[in-house]
Amino acid sequence: MWLDIRKKIWLRDNGVCTHCNCKVDLDKCNIDHVVSGKYGTNSMCNLRTLCRKCHALRLDKRHRGMISKALKEDIIPSNWRELTWE
Repeated sequence: MWLDIRKKIWLRDNGVCTHCNCKVDLDKCNIDHVVSGKYGTNSMCNLRTLCRKCHALRLDKRHRGMISKALKEDIIPSNWRELTWE
């Protein structure tokens, strides 16, 4: 079921990151919850396509685990704090 939702979101967003507008392949994209946590849902209007870099840089405490991995894999630069977004 999640694979179907994931593809629908990616197609709706024309295969581009909704933050930086870079093209992202379906198998490499991240599907992000606009509102996450207990108030977030998996409804189409609460999901968006992001590239891995934008997903890691999104200012959300739930994304902290992604930052260290993205730093190790050189996805985000060492000055990542200056690049976070909401």
